[in-house]
Amino acid sequence: MSREQLTERYEKEFEKLPDFIQSYLLYLEAIPRSTNTLYEYAKEYRRFLSWLTTEKIVVVVDISEIKLTDFERLNKDKIILYKSFLNQSPKRTFEKNSDNETAQASLSERNTHRLKVTVQRSITALRSLFKYLSNEEVEEFDEQTSEYIIRPLLRRNIMANIENGGVDSSNAVRKDKIEKMLYLDSDAIDFVEYVYSGYGNTLTTRQAKTAYEKNRIRDAAILALFLGSGIRLSELVNTNVSDLNYDGLYIQVRRKGDTMDHAMISPIFIDYIQEYTDQRKILYNADESIPALFLTKHKNVAKRMEGGSIEKMIDKYSTSFGKRTTPHKLRHSVGTMAFRKTKNLKTVSEILGQRSTSATEIYTHIVKKEQRSVINDLWT
Repeated sequence: MSREQLTERYEKEFEKLPDFIQSYLLYLEAIPRSTNTLYEYAKEYRRFLSWLTTEKIVVVVDISEIKLTDFERLNKDKIILYKSFLNQSPKRTFEKNSDNETAQASLSERNTHRLKVTVQRSITALRSLFKYLSNEEVEEFDEQTSEYIIRPLLRRNIMANIENGGVDSSNAVRKDKIEKMLYLDSDAIDFVEYVYSGYGNTLTTRQAKTAYEKNRIRDAAILALFLGSGIRLSELVNTNVSDLNYDGLYIQVRRKGDTMDHAMISPIFIDYIQEYTDQRKILYNADESIPALFLTKHKNVAKRMEGGSIEKMIDKYSTSFGKRTTPHKLRHSVGTMAFRKTKNLKTVSEILGQRSTSATEIYTHIVKKEQRSVINDLWT
């Protein structure tokens, strides 16, 4: 999804929300938070409000009419009930149905498909909102004392003691699941090579083999960039050809919070990426007006690949390889390998472009040198 499309979708979600939630999103914009974060938060708020109306916890014609006084009447039991609803809500229902239809689906229908939205993200978004509302102050006239008083927008924060995560999953179980999806040591290199040349041997029809041959160089390059740098899916989708620097072995990316950064690339994977960029124009009929690094063709016209297509591509190849994974788990793979090499969480967070505590200029310089050493030696 392009930044323009993302902004347009966010604005549509924003318009559906009550004014007090819009005020919070405007506050986040000013911090600033990335458009992607704002969009995800807005979706979560719309989902929560729609659930409140479907369950008749709040009775309004439209969710934009929900007031702060409605939030005042909520309690912890309602939030736990909402967490249970999220755990049972399937991917297909969320994608194709309205929120009202989702909430009214039978339990057996809900359990038919895997989750699309994690409980953790939903609860994190709500905790952030409730914290803001309970800390933000407003001045109002007290008729009993005939004086103006200062009070919080929301008098009590019911989310303060609500934990993130699913209601029936433990950290140990979650870690075990993540570990099974990681590509470590030689698995990472074998996986990229499998996509580059081995997957075709599993195909039986001419049509499937033709489709694979058309995109295999690009697909291997995508995996090489994920495993060679640990960048996020959104960062990869939005990269342009001009962002690559082969001399410095890095790619310029826009991190969370709209900050620019140089994500270093492991030299062991660079040949896959370079082969793709050398053939990109021919493979996808791309001219100089198409800046996107990773392309697809629609009606013989080149366009930027979207995140959903990349997720499906990785799911297809990794399932065939025998270890189903996701772009985010590939990022975890890089983080795990980097920590094995360094035993230094600070260096790992710098490699992955994660926000950390502020450091002095000299310390940052040292970390940058450590990053290059780690990334050069990551898969060897």
